[in-house]
Amino acid sequence: PVHMCGSMADLDALQDICKRYGLLLLEDAAQAFGASYKGRSLGSIGDAGCFSFDYVKTITCGEGGAMVTNNDEYAKHADHYSDHGHTHEGTDRGLEDHPFIGYNYRISELNSAVGLAQIRRMDEFISIQRQHKKVLKDALKTIPGISFRRLPDEEGDSATFLSFFMPTADQAREVMKLFSENGVDGCFYYFDNNWHYIRKWDHLKKMKGLGAYPESLINSMQDLENISFPASDDLISRNISCLIKLSWTEEQLQQRAEKMVSAIKSVLS
Repeated sequence: PVHMCGSMADLDALQDICKRYGLLLLEDAAQAFGASYKGRSLGSIGDAGCFSFDYVKTITCGEGGAMVTNNDEYAKHADHYSDHGHTHEGTDRGLEDHPFIGYNYRISELNSAVGLAQIRRMDEFISIQRQHKKVLKDALKTIPGISFRRLPDEEGDSATFLSFFMPTADQAREVMKLFSENGVDGCFYYFDNNWHYIRKWDHLKKMKGLGAYPESLINSMQDLENISFPASDDLISRNISCLIKLSWTEEQLQQRAEKMVSAIKSVLS
């Protein structure tokens, strides 16, 4: 599961599926650092969890990420894999064993130091985001006809995004147009987005790459060019997700709420 836009997937249902079929639960918490599900931090609930610390995430150290797990074997393999397969045993790097081939995914000590300083401010950041999101959501709640994303555990939301649904896709596109014209930045219409939704993933559908892919990978891929997702299309085509910023002043926040309400009401009227 991807804990998209700062909020949690339905982990009870997913854990039940994994237990039933003997699957691993790997949490992508890249966008949900600091969020929780029923009192447990996202990323720490499944067999392993991963985080991203690039410049648009809740905390940032410029670039890089991390993975967490309670499984000693997975932790050891991740440690080796991220650094050319080095075992990191002993004091002479040149004499370290390499039980398998790894990659060069090490984060630098400078980036890590920035990340540690950011982590100490996580509770402060989450608190501000939740305050800002509440102002915007309370304003949009006054508008009949729109609905909001269902959160399996609203108290655990990191509040990095406010996601809402218009009645139709055409109305969602029109709202996005008015947002842009009126300076409401940081909002995303994922249905037409080239990154977050499968509809425009031609690079993946056609398996485009600079080199040849292993036959085992090609044979294991679904035929993504000829598969449809009508339920997802209906939801995503009506959805708008708006970034919640830490840096807004109270005046900027109120102005933003007013502009959003005005744009949505003008489309629905």
